[in-house]
Amino acid sequence: MTDLPGKCPFCHEPFDSLSMGSKNGYSLFACKPCGSIIANPWPTEEDLDNFFGEIQPEIVHVPNPQGRIYSHQQAIKKAIPDGTGKTFIDACARQGYAVLAARNLGFQAKGIDAHEFFAVFARDKYEPHLVEHITAQNAAARGDQADMIYVTEGFCEQPDLEGFTAALVKMLKPGGRIYIQEPDGNHMRLPAHFPRWSFVEPPLNFCYPSKKGMEALLARHGLKVVKKFLSWSPYLRFVAARK
Repeated sequence: MTDLPGKCPFCHEPFDSLSMGSKNGYSLFACKPCGSIIANPWPTEEDLDNFFGEIQPEIVHVPNPQGRIYSHQQAIKKAIPDGTGKTFIDACARQGYAVLAARNLGFQAKGIDAHEFFAVFARDKYEPHLVEHITAQNAAARGDQADMIYVTEGFCEQPDLEGFTAALVKMLKPGGRIYIQEPDGNHMRLPAHFPRWSFVEPPLNFCYPSKKGMEALLARHGLKVVKKFLSWSPYLRFVAARK
């Protein structure tokens, strides 16, 4: 087993750990101060590149793409009710469904994704520029900005949480909003045996923030949560803005 971090990657308190079991060769530990859960060892970018290179994922549609697009539309409207003329970036766009949802609502929308196989899928199934293969960090560095940034199940896949969060802030226009949906590592309806949760699949995902932990991460980058949504399923849903 690799040494655990000295501090929690979310709340930055000393990592006083609680074992949550193991899955796929990874040990899972909860941070007692904030309740976030992380996989050990924590994958590096090189580890993830090697993993995806070996499995060579073949991306397909979800069972009900139109239903998924509709659910994204509902989430987007809760964050920014009127998207007419506003700009939108999905920072972990995958198949591009949220980008299509945002366009339906009047946004000038595009998606970016760190994985080329998602960009290829969106290009082949929809249109060439729906999803671009680029990291949030590189998109921010070249000056991309939007009124709304959308992140669903993206933080849980980031080997560099601080760099990813800083990039989102850099891409956010003044007065803009970030919608965040992540697996909640401290939700009251988690399975009693955490690794049995079907979502948990390290290294496809490897960290599961609590609300407290996510708010601490955002606060370090000058963001505050301005809206929270009640969720009966084990996910947290936030809208964040600059302080």
